[in-house]
Amino acid sequence: MQLSKFDFYSDYVAYPLTIAALAARALYGAGWLQTAFWGAAFLAGIGIWTLMEYFLHRIALHQIAPLVPLHAAHHSAPRALVGTPTWMSLPLLAVGIFLPAWRIGGFATASGLTSGVMLGYLWYGFVHHLLHHTQSGGAPRYFEPLRTWHMRHHYSPRKGNYGVTTSLWDRIFRTAI
Repeated sequence: MQLSKFDFYSDYVAYPLTIAALAARALYGAGWLQTAFWGAAFLAGIGIWTLMEYFLHRIALHQIAPLVPLHAAHHSAPRALVGTPTWMSLPLLAVGIFLPAWRIGGFATASGLTSGVMLGYLWYGFVHHLLHHTQSGGAPRYFEPLRTWHMRHHYSPRKGNYGVTTSLWDRIFRTAI
């Protein structure tokens, strides 16, 4: 979906504030064991995000009818400010990750897991934006292999390279170009 600059960049305010609030609420007065448990859930959330990133891109954006034309707009205009607005993504993560995790594992688990997923999503948004909005050589060298990887997704006649921040799942599911 085409976004205004405000909508496009609002993730970079809303998500850090949400992560900070969740962490503060879960860790205030927590002992070392609860803090370690929160940290483990946080790291698990980052890992889960990478798998979500892969499947959301591969399945939702390339195979689910209502979303395919929205994502096709990104493929036809990769420098446009196209994405999911914060007012949609934040409630989806709250309902899809936070609430079930809270019900199953309590607030600390839900907070850590959701914070990790959110940080992964924020990193994905940053990386994806950088890959499309800087010239080759204009970003730190770390990002150049990711740019090459992602541009194959956009410009190869083969389908694949659905991961943006990691190639792990493309390699596991044999969708690497």
